[in-house]
Amino acid sequence: MKKKCGYVALMGRPNAGKSTLLNSLVGEKVAVVSAKPQTTRNKIIGLYTENDTQLIFLDTPGMHKAQGLPRLNKAMNKAAWNSIGDADVICYLCDASNGWTDEDTIYFGELFLKSDKPIVLIASKIDSLKKEYIDRKVESIAAAAHEILEKLELEHPGVKSRLVKSEPYRLSAKRPDEVTVFRQFLTDKMPEGDWLFPEDDLTDKPQQFLCGEIIREQLFRQLGQELPYQCAVRVDEFTHEPKHTTIRATLVVQKENHKGMVIGRAGSRLKSIGTDARLALEKHLDRKVFLELFVKVHEGWIDDKALLAEYASMNEEEL
Repeated sequence: MKKKCGYVALMGRPNAGKSTLLNSLVGEKVAVVSAKPQTTRNKIIGLYTENDTQLIFLDTPGMHKAQGLPRLNKAMNKAAWNSIGDADVICYLCDASNGWTDEDTIYFGELFLKSDKPIVLIASKIDSLKKEYIDRKVESIAAAAHEILEKLELEHPGVKSRLVKSEPYRLSAKRPDEVTVFRQFLTDKMPEGDWLFPEDDLTDKPQQFLCGEIIREQLFRQLGQELPYQCAVRVDEFTHEPKHTTIRATLVVQKENHKGMVIGRAGSRLKSIGTDARLALEKHLDRKVFLELFVKVHEGWIDDKALLAEYASMNEEEL
């Protein structure tokens, strides 16, 4: 039996459900998930290998308007667009609960102009809708997408043919049976080729990076609306002891008053972040974790190329 291997790019606006879907497709947590948009900063690879096929999933930062925003936001956008060059299939996620937006119109159309690969339109987060509203929402998404493609077809004949299904693929990342069927749907579209990663790997990122992301996830869950976007996590020590793992990490903030907000009164906020992060790390590593967190102020890090590479693990070519 010949092996199959291919890349699947997960694209869409912030908070469309890309990271949740990635984790479900891989079967393990490899990407940060938060109710806040634009949680993912890096292009993260998730791997699923079964029988003769290796699926390489590319989770990307949400596509958003980056004009006038810090270098970090622009780099996130660039990382998202760069992913389409690697993809054998592109999945564009539209949050069915929110419906189609003006930004979806822009980015969905651009995908067909910037890539010649098959594109699957997904109506995500179907589980968040009452049954009586699902058809109406999905039909609205389909109508908006086809209106865009009809206009593009006038200047770019044949562009419509790259939409894999005429109707959006209805999918909930929280329903394992649906994820299994969707994974097989993608498997059938993968090209023949040798696997690019070892069979047991779940991601291309080192364990230290994943642990830093698990800590950063707690910043999004426990801090206010804007503050987490101006924070980074640098793992300073990652040591496996016989009976536990020791992790020391620095939470980097932009301003002095941010430091106080992260620490909280009498250290209460930092303690809460540390406790929840430790529990998540122990679940992830399946062993006891000793976690120590520090807070450091480094003004302007979010707009500095060298510091972004250090603190946010951004690819310098995309900064």
